[in-house]
Amino acid sequence: MSCSSKKEHLLFNNVPIDGHLDKFASELTKLGFIRSDSATKNEIILHGEFLNKDCTINVWGTKKNNVAYKVIVGLPGEVPDSLQYSFEKIQKLYAALYGIGESRYQQYRHPERLLFNEPGLKRQIRKGDYTRYTTDSGYITVEVEEGYISITYIDKLNYEIRKREREEENKKELNEDI
Repeated sequence: MSCSSKKEHLLFNNVPIDGHLDKFASELTKLGFIRSDSATKNEIILHGEFLNKDCTINVWGTKKNNVAYKVIVGLPGEVPDSLQYSFEKIQKLYAALYGIGESRYQQYRHPERLLFNEPGLKRQIRKGDYTRYTTDSGYITVEVEEGYISITYIDKLNYEIRKREREEENKKELNEDI
């Protein structure tokens, strides 16, 4: 039996979140996503079907080397009941793929909403509620936004590159100030 110390990249739609931002976006366009213009330098916007819904996909690259490290999927807007159902459905799907996630619900920050003795009381999701799934290769966060759900994929290896680039940039700025 052999062990590999080679780390894997997080997959988005079966494509590793790795390489130059344009290369990663090109791989997604091969899968049917349509590229749009972006006003931001290190971001590419795509549109296409994800989880059987028409979505907007924002792909982010590091500032210096433009290495893809983050993908944010914006699912289409929904009414509250539908949003609740979709959030729970995605949680079940992602739990099957990535294991039990860590969740935070905003409703418990407001004591007036704690009605323990109410029969049939169901948790109502709110903006900011999320479930985060941690894997060896990255983090996936399913979050309730204002009227829609976003899913964020962050590749651990390339996020480290982003952090190093930021530290180098901060050191450079500090040295210029001195």
